[in-house]
Amino acid sequence: MNRVAILIMILLLVISASAVDGHDPAFPTLPENPLEGARVFDQKGCGKCHAIWGSGGTLGPDLATVEQGRSVVEFAGVLWNHSPKMMEAMEEMKISRPKLTPEEMAALTAYLFYLNFFDKPGDATRGQRLVSNKGCIKCHSVGGRGGKIGPALDKYGHYISPIFLSTAMWNHGAKMAEKMRERRIPRPQLTGPDIADILAYINGAAKGEGRHVIHMLAGSPKRGSELFREKKCVVCHSVRGKGGTVGPDLAEKRLPKKANAVAAIMWNHAPKMWAKMAEREIPVPTFADSEMADIIAYLSFLVYSDEPGNPVRGKQVVRQKGCLHCHSIKGRGVEEGPDLAAEEEEVNS
Repeated sequence: MNRVAILIMILLLVISASAVDGHDPAFPTLPENPLEGARVFDQKGCGKCHAIWGSGGTLGPDLATVEQGRSVVEFAGVLWNHSPKMMEAMEEMKISRPKLTPEEMAALTAYLFYLNFFDKPGDATRGQRLVSNKGCIKCHSVGGRGGKIGPALDKYGHYISPIFLSTAMWNHGAKMAEKMRERRIPRPQLTGPDIADILAYINGAAKGEGRHVIHMLAGSPKRGSELFREKKCVVCHSVRGKGGTVGPDLAEKRLPKKANAVAAIMWNHAPKMWAKMAEREIPVPTFADSEMADIIAYLSFLVYSDEPGNPVRGKQVVRQKGCLHCHSIKGRGVEEGPDLAAEEEEVNS
């Protein structure tokens, strides 16, 4: 498969967004399970050159630790820019270039994008300082040390994932805010690394024998888009202009991809959101752990299918980048390479 076919294939995923997802065009193409792309990654031999969290080849970068681009379009650009080196390396190693169907490319792209959803392990030492400095210890205890106003945090010592802690922070957030007001405890602002570090501290300090470890839930962005409407988030927030205007358009805001960072934003802005919901007599939604994972996955994926391109600027780029030196578009240009307007048929055949 040539470089142009690869690029066109990825771009087709964006063009056909509403048809693939089957929802309002404002909601981008979303995978049911982004981890399905791991199978494509293995079957196509990507692991011969690339690693995922240290497991795999070392010829190329570890794809779990490098930025893939903020959207599927940016990913297409990254793939294009690096494809000459990849092809050269495959020829040296006598590895056949893999052929991908549009469905396989969609799964692989979603998987690589999703890898950036996961956070690095936190720093327990910093987490201990945060629990003290942010005032958590005034109401909660960890390992028998701390306040007794709220429940002990030891039960979260099982989890190597921010989702479970984030779910509790949201579901009980209104009561926590009330208790903090009564005791004049300033509501702390958090960042993504803060949540990771606090969780790392809880993991190490929590009491309990024979604790089994529970890892990250694989949230479904597609299910998260459904929950976004079911939980009435869309009443206040829009996505690409579709929805309420009380809060910001969450696609334009370009939320971070990391799960902890999204959870921190939800915590920091929760009081304002609750106040607006109260004004409109909208019940504050609660989430199960799996639902919170789906919502956060959805919010992280909002930039996956980016804004539609500008065809006028695209025409200029095609000329400036020299595409027409080898290719034609609907018969206009050089016919040495395939006509790019007909490439869709070739890719899908």
